[in-house]
Amino acid sequence: MKLFKKVLAVALVGAMAVSMLTACGDSSKTADIKNALKDAGVKTTTTLNTEAKNAAAKLDTLTQKIDKQELSLSKDEDVKKIVTEMQGMNDFSFSNNSSAPYDLYIWTNGVANQQNSGHNYPYLMKLQQRHINATVLKRLLSKNFIRQGEFKGTSADLNNLEALLKKSTDVKSVGISCKKIYGYDVLLVAVPSTTQIDQTPAGE
Repeated sequence: MKLFKKVLAVALVGAMAVSMLTACGDSSKTADIKNALKDAGVKTTTTLNTEAKNAAAKLDTLTQKIDKQELSLSKDEDVKKIVTEMQGMNDFSFSNNSSAPYDLYIWTNGVANQQNSGHNYPYLMKLQQRHINATVLKRLLSKNFIRQGEFKGTSADLNNLEALLKKSTDVKSVGISCKKIYGYDVLLVAVPSTTQIDQTPAGE
């Protein structure tokens, strides 16, 4: 009986460790992001969170293969495989599914301020069908682009995120994933395709 209890205790500890590792898929910034959403009057839902996390998992899989040189952005045949993978994400409007129920937005820091070329405005960029081609995906999935779009989770980032969502008055519920890609935190936001997040920079 004592041996059984010891074995059971080890098994439970192992199960808890696995569950904790599984829960660590998202960045530690997720709680701060949820607070910013709450301040903007936006809630997260289980369904939308699942969609955002599924998209992040696909992005993670592809970029890991690129990082390990199992896929190369300089090889046309490999880029075609990546395009096909992205087109097959049928829940999202950027795929080949014209009646997809969800849109996917990616946090980016790449919008230049026309009055001050040394400063970039962050915003949430809607991923669209025009992005899912060899030319654009080579740039979007490169390590340099991911690094430039890192969600650092600073007060300024969170304030900008809140401001963007407050401008988008029809956005009431979203799903989020803030996951490390190439070692940088990438923020994805999933919304129903009937809603629209404002595409202008937070500072305007």
